[in-house]
Amino acid sequence: MMKTLLISFLLLALLPPVASLICESCFGQGKDCRNATTEECDDSSDQSCLSATGEGKLSLLGSRVVLKSCIDTELCEENYASVSISSALYLHSKSTCCKTDMCNSERPELPDTETREPNGLKCPSCINIFSDECDSNKLVSCRNDEDQCFYLAANMNFGGSSILGAVQGCATASLCDYLDGLQETDIESLGFEIIQTECTEAMGDDATEDTIVSPRG
Repeated sequence: MMKTLLISFLLLALLPPVASLICESCFGQGKDCRNATTEECDDSSDQSCLSATGEGKLSLLGSRVVLKSCIDTELCEENYASVSISSALYLHSKSTCCKTDMCNSERPELPDTETREPNGLKCPSCINIFSDECDSNKLVSCRNDEDQCFYLAANMNFGGSSILGAVQGCATASLCDYLDGLQETDIESLGFEIIQTECTEAMGDDATEDTIVSPRG
């Protein structure tokens, strides 16, 4: 459950919520949100209603995550992102935007089924619960368009408790763009506080465990 919560948070990097346009607002697992609410977008900037879903493998089970929210319209240009934490842990997402009240109330579109082909790049691979540090001694092969190594540490509210977590692996450049945007966005209302994010260029296929350098807060 904790790994699923941590990896699901990656989807938020694609979908930074901001607080005029009225949009459906929710974040949860499954084909669509349960107990969705409404959100009034920030009228001081150009906003759109966003509907997005992430799908992949979180542990041995398939998993799907949905988020609907207001979003800066300029971030709608990227509608796909992907991460690989290990050969068994990955997530890819699709997002759509619209500009009328509650236009994101329909079920989100699913990402296209993809063949996950290694692209010759590698990144450190790590998931750590109860700590904001991820000391990796493993490498994961990047897939398809993933050409960045990402690191994310966050504080998550779960069941009334505050839990630290950190994760790193391969990512598309679009995920890194959204991670940068999240650091300037107040997402504490969704139960998440970003501690650190970092993206670097993925390493070549000749990378070994000796070349791994783990970020520090």
